[in-house]
Amino acid sequence: MSLAFERPAWLLLLAFAPAIFWVASRSLADVARAQHVLQAIARTFVLGAVALALAGPSLRRPSDAVSVVVLVDVSDSQSAASLDRARAEVAALRVAAEASRARVRVVRFAARPEEITTRTLSPLPAPAGRQTDLALAVGLGAGLLDDGALPRLLMISDGEATRGDLRAAAERLAARGIPLFALATPASETGDIAVESLDAGDDLRPGAPFPVEVRLVADRAAHVRVRLDGAGVTVDAPERTVDVAPGSTSVSFVARLLDTPATDAPRLHARVLPDAPDRHPDNDEGVLALSSARPPRVLAIEGTPSSAAPFARALQAERIAVDVRLPRALPTRPALDRYDLVVLSNVARAAVSDKQLAALDAFVHDGGGLLVAGGADAFGSGGWRDSRLAPLLPVLLDLPERDDEASLALALVIDKSGSMAGPKLELTKEAARATVDLMPPADLIGVVTFDAQATPVVRLQRASNRARIVSDISRIRASGGTNILLGLREGFDELAPARARKKHIILLSDGASPPEGIADLVDAAMGKRITISTVGVGDGADNALLKSIATRGGGRFYQTRDPASLPRIFSRETSEVNRGSIVEESTVAKVVKRADLFAGVALDGAPPLGGYTVTRPRPRAELLLAAPNGAPLLARWQVGLGQVVAWTSDVEPRWSAAWMRWPAFPKFWGQVTRATMRRRAPNHFPVRASRDGERVALIIDAAGTDDRFLVGLDGTVDVTAVSPAGAASPRRRLALAETAPGHYEAAFDADAAAGALLFQASLADADGAPVADATGHLSLPLAPELRPSVPDLGDDNDSLRGAALLAAVATRTGGRVVPHATDILSDVDVGPRPDTRRPLRTPVLLVALALFGFDVFLRRVRLDALPRLRRGKV
Repeated sequence: MSLAFERPAWLLLLAFAPAIFWVASRSLADVARAQHVLQAIARTFVLGAVALALAGPSLRRPSDAVSVVVLVDVSDSQSAASLDRARAEVAALRVAAEASRARVRVVRFAARPEEITTRTLSPLPAPAGRQTDLALAVGLGAGLLDDGALPRLLMISDGEATRGDLRAAAERLAARGIPLFALATPASETGDIAVESLDAGDDLRPGAPFPVEVRLVADRAAHVRVRLDGAGVTVDAPERTVDVAPGSTSVSFVARLLDTPATDAPRLHARVLPDAPDRHPDNDEGVLALSSARPPRVLAIEGTPSSAAPFARALQAERIAVDVRLPRALPTRPALDRYDLVVLSNVARAAVSDKQLAALDAFVHDGGGLLVAGGADAFGSGGWRDSRLAPLLPVLLDLPERDDEASLALALVIDKSGSMAGPKLELTKEAARATVDLMPPADLIGVVTFDAQATPVVRLQRASNRARIVSDISRIRASGGTNILLGLREGFDELAPARARKKHIILLSDGASPPEGIADLVDAAMGKRITISTVGVGDGADNALLKSIATRGGGRFYQTRDPASLPRIFSRETSEVNRGSIVEESTVAKVVKRADLFAGVALDGAPPLGGYTVTRPRPRAELLLAAPNGAPLLARWQVGLGQVVAWTSDVEPRWSAAWMRWPAFPKFWGQVTRATMRRRAPNHFPVRASRDGERVALIIDAAGTDDRFLVGLDGTVDVTAVSPAGAASPRRRLALAETAPGHYEAAFDADAAAGALLFQASLADADGAPVADATGHLSLPLAPELRPSVPDLGDDNDSLRGAALLAAVATRTGGRVVPHATDILSDVDVGPRPDTRRPLRTPVLLVALALFGFDVFLRRVRLDALPRLRRGKV
């Protein structure tokens, strides 16, 4: 026992006592000197008593009282056996505390703590049991400890926290000298497998396949079935059987959206079916709400009317809207931006204008998709080698020469008689120029005109001299009569000495000519391996003669009344002759590289194709399908923001007749189309969502097509919560804050009953005009408290959990792990023992009051007069 003071105010006595005696020695009162001394002593004691009272005197001695606060974890991770043990431990502690005069208070906690005022722990569990905050419980328990008593905090828990920082709370306890004791309940029994999350892409379109990842977490090895279904979706192979190990396991599915009304929120529902009874059936399923974009739109440009009809029907069967047009109807920007994909099906270069090509080039670079399908008028045989389209293609159109010999030597023998004057001759010259563009640079071409005489306008030369050849063709003028024999002889003379693997003449005429000598000349040409095809223009042509020349010369005969068809006829004939760029034979498609667009398509069972156009793959392109000799059939690559796919066979009955009867034909082209089309609109962005406990954070990064950030926008996001049963709650609107240029954020607490969240955001300018939008989703199938306990293999102390975490924080505060709750009462030497204080201020003030009365008495009565009073003399 000792005397203690709150403050050194008693030192005032030392300062004022001499002054009191000095004043008393000079007092004018008519009293004896001894009384003056007595008054000074009394006043000194009065002052001393007041000073002593101001100093807060108290008697201090070690306390023998104990204050105990028990923190009982009643979250959902606690088993029934753990709760029963907690009740028994608390009851035994109460009995022991009564014998030792210790005070016990009990707090139950999960997501939040609350004191129990009854003698038992019932009812259980506490509210918000799907979360555990150990740090918050410790904070409340420390505040309930009695001052002046020996503090004892006891935590009964499995040590599995879902939020809060228990280590930081332990540091605060250590600074206050409060030890924390821990009684670790057994970890949750093993045998729990849960659906942890579902994930899908953020650019989903009706009918388009998309990958779905179902993530499982388990505390034991097991053989389970995983089932995926939903509303507004179909799933390929909806049930999978997998082996899971302790920890996380991902299971992949492929799903596709159906065409559902806008009011129906499509969603996916995953369920794991364990091979043994599961500890928490509540966490065996999860739901993911989906947001979809508008249905895709495809523009199909067909080189021949109605040739793309089977392809269009295949896409329509896959719920893809198709607009089929001829090349002249190919729109330019901005009308082209209404489509997600443009298909060129067997379209020749001559059928597309430079303005249309420029618009198509910009469309692809800005994110649009392009699919180029082959045919006799496509790729190299269609005159695309030096066009603006060639750099966009993932294949090269120029074929390497095997030697110095040309593949083809071609002579155009053109009737320029007076009857050809006007549009007829102009269209013929256009056809000749298109033929030059169509030919590989190493091939040979010559142009002969005839009327009553024959003139070599272009001597036989390499097609690489295109500019000069086209210029010479442009100078052809109509005049004179018609002599086919002279024109054929001049063409024969040009080709006979040429070195080429194939030699061919295309003869065009619109009039009659003497037939004498023509048959012998044709026979001579055949002897030199020179074939002849003929074209009759108009009703005045000697079609019988022209047909006989073609038949005798091993070529083909074309008859037309419309001169506008001449470019197409010349292109087709050139393609037919130039077999170096076309292969027409049974060809089986060989898978070179597996890709998502082949999912669910059994290509091994695909029938053979009837032919393809010969190309070479670009070094950076992705070759997916090839012919047995390695020639590309299907290749793709990225161009700007868009993707371009080359299919070197056709989508017409000529080469793909067997494929059109193949049951997987619609699905194959539907998936190729969706994988190639525009990924998202330029003003559409994904919402990136993440979850930390109950807190959900949303992020949108917005940038324009010029890669500049979209800044200064007013953003809002609508959040829709979807329960595991599929019920959608009313939308909740939040404001988006721009925290960096083009970087918009929002955060909120998730609804505890939500299985999934759906986000729809809008960014508008200062006038309220929409600038961009964003969509996203987040799966919330698993309450953190119900997550199976997976052993942590890390060595970092920050990764401690469970009993190891409780032991670490107990040691840090000066406590320890105890096997029984009553053990904390026997550890009286743990931590500094607090003192009990008995305040003495009141008794001291009473003494001071008595001394003050005595001082007043001394000032009013002379002590030396008291004897005389008693004798009656005064």
